[in-house]
Amino acid sequence: MMRRRRAALCVIATTQALTLPTLRRRRKAPPKEELEKWLDTAATVRVRATPDECYAAYADLTRMPEWCPLLSEVTFDPETRKSEWRMGFKGVSVGWTAENLEESPPSLLRWTSKAGTENYGAASFTPVDEGTEVEVKITYRTPRAIYAIVEGRRAQSIIRSLLRATLVRFGKKMEGMFPEDDQLVADRIVEELAE
Repeated sequence: MMRRRRAALCVIATTQALTLPTLRRRRKAPPKEELEKWLDTAATVRVRATPDECYAAYADLTRMPEWCPLLSEVTFDPETRKSEWRMGFKGVSVGWTAENLEESPPSLLRWTSKAGTENYGAASFTPVDEGTEVEVKITYRTPRAIYAIVEGRRAQSIIRSLLRATLVRFGKKMEGMFPEDDQLVADRIVEELAE
């Protein structure tokens, strides 16, 4: 009987000796790739304006809040080619610093974020009959915890609709058809999100 107790105590003591240091050790955080995923979105619009006019307006980053209702402010430093972006919705605000990687007037503007919300993308301006085709592609990193929500059909539809509505608003502004009191799709989407 005594032997069994000693053997049981040895097993317990050995198990604790092996387990306790393991429990005390902090678990390593999973690699960033496992915590976050990249999502893509794109939209295209035809604008009755030249590629030069469209590029000049779009590349003037400080004007972005004119056509994107979620953007509250964009500042741009022409010397460093870096910009500071602030976006807010229902009291939640995010920001990032971006840098223009390629500026090829009047056809292409490419950027990447350098701090804050990670994203990169490009805006292209292609001549077409009676104007310009403007296409914007954005890829952004989202935390895995909300990835399932953000990648869902409804969320992606809202994100694409907002980007498309922003481009429609840009096009209308370029065409001189943007009265201040006109409520466009982008504004309605923002209102729907607020409900």
